[in-house]
Amino acid sequence: MTSQPKRRNHDGLWLLSLTAVAALALATVAAVVWHETGGVGGVPLDDAWIHFQFARNLARGQGFSFNAGVPAAGSTAPLWTLILAGAAWLGGPFPLTGQALSALSFLIVPLVTYQLARKLTANRWAAWLAGLLVALNGRMLWAALSALETPLFAALTVLAVERHLANRDARRYGVGTAVLFALAAQCRPEGYLLFALALLDTTVVRLRRDGLRQGWRRLPLLPALAFGVLVIPYLAFSLQTSGHLLPNTYHAKTVITGWPALDTLSIAAQYLILDNPLILPFVLLGVGVLLRRAPVVALWTIGLPLVYAFMHVTLYQHGRYLIPLVPFNAVLAVAGLLAVRPVASQRRWLPRWSAAHLAAAITALAVAGTAWRLPTMARLTAQNVTNINDMHVALGRWLAEHTPPDALLAVNDIGAIGYLSERTVVDLAGLVTPEVIPLLLAPARDARLAGYLLRQNVDYVVIFPNWFPGLAARSDILEPIHEVTLAHNTIAGGAQMVVYRARWR
Repeated sequence: MTSQPKRRNHDGLWLLSLTAVAALALATVAAVVWHETGGVGGVPLDDAWIHFQFARNLARGQGFSFNAGVPAAGSTAPLWTLILAGAAWLGGPFPLTGQALSALSFLIVPLVTYQLARKLTANRWAAWLAGLLVALNGRMLWAALSALETPLFAALTVLAVERHLANRDARRYGVGTAVLFALAAQCRPEGYLLFALALLDTTVVRLRRDGLRQGWRRLPLLPALAFGVLVIPYLAFSLQTSGHLLPNTYHAKTVITGWPALDTLSIAAQYLILDNPLILPFVLLGVGVLLRRAPVVALWTIGLPLVYAFMHVTLYQHGRYLIPLVPFNAVLAVAGLLAVRPVASQRRWLPRWSAAHLAAAITALAVAGTAWRLPTMARLTAQNVTNINDMHVALGRWLAEHTPPDALLAVNDIGAIGYLSERTVVDLAGLVTPEVIPLLLAPARDARLAGYLLRQNVDYVVIFPNWFPGLAARSDILEPIHEVTLAHNTIAGGAQMVVYRARWR
């Protein structure tokens, strides 16, 4: 009767230490950013400002919109947008409030990683090491300060998978688990893939265990229904506003083909190596170990990069779409480490260390393999913030001061410019202006865009000239009136952004 509280207390100490390490790492990176930006701070990616704009409009009662009162399925993370809207309604300032929420989400990720690894390995030290690898991961810390949905999605997916495995082993699939998967899917559309893998895993396990006749009767139909109830509203909203079930971003940033983009797979492999080259062999071994025991974990970590490759998704911005895999890779790594322990103990040529000494040595190597990137990622985060402040934030404020309130802007990076200028925008990337997407994929793209902008009677065009060279060269209709050039660009889509005044007549 007394063993269970003791077990929880032991876990509590491990979890407390993980929280302390994660908080210290986060504070260190935040301090570097604060120092390097001269106390200005900010977010390292313009996309956060897109969420801020949707959230502010929601808080003001102007609907789920980027341009006030114009419904748009331009958010791939409606759950995150709703959370930010609640913060805005309570008076929380952006970007600070958004960063506080992403930082809080980050602090949860090592803890749920510990829980998942603990379940799969039954080893507290291994679970703690997995959490430690997450807490010290430079890309995770970048995401923690991004005010983006990435850390929340990571936390929800890890927690959902842990609950899925518990339900599967208990032969009873809870509705609460399906709710976690649904929340993850509302945080990132990749969550739909994860839930599909979980359903497949449950179906296979039950059919094998209970036979074909009984297995079909015990499938988790009620949880699947609960999942559907939670995700259908935004799917319907997206269908109504854009004609597609998935958000505009999906159609604007993907091109599905029958052959994977090798560049995407190469970049995914590079980030896996950069995250921790020393544990990479154990990650690969862990895939084999968990493929039978917890196929959802193995298939998710393998399948997501493959799906991105077939969709030809560009994994730029520190591979941010793959950052949610960091905790799963950590779990795979410790599973692989434990798998080689019996083999290593039988090798007489290896030094005979005590278990404590061996654990300490492995921990030191694993931490070193992760922490070596921290100084670089801290500097990169600061440089990213400086770039966004110097270009997007500065242009948003300039446009607020130098254009009429009713001006219509055509912009290819809409976040800070739309939020700070408070002008109506035509999105040349198609995220909140879906009718632009077919033009982007058509021949003579820039000429077609010029015709579209003429029909919309756009007043100003704000673009990266390297994105739209044909449009930028149209001196007969576009007059450059202001520009920002970054001396050292680390995150923006181009080093130069130009404001043009449109002259259609």
